Amino acid sequence: MTTKQDVADYINHKDTYKELTSAELAHMQERIDPYLADILIKFVGDVSWLVEIRDNMSREVTNRKF
Repeated sequence: MTTKQDVADYINHKDTYKELTSAELAHMQERIDPYLADILIKFVGDVSWLVEIRDNMSREVTNRKF
């Protein structure tokens, strides 16, 4: 059975910055707010770019309104 850590390790092993264009990375950063990133981390584990989004709680950078 695959664990959350296995999934996180697989995703973290991929070089997100090489596989995605800058436009795709920006789109992902704009669409995934810290709250959603926190929820996704519960399902797939500590994926580095999700942790970065979760830890960036600035309202100017995210699309989430508190």
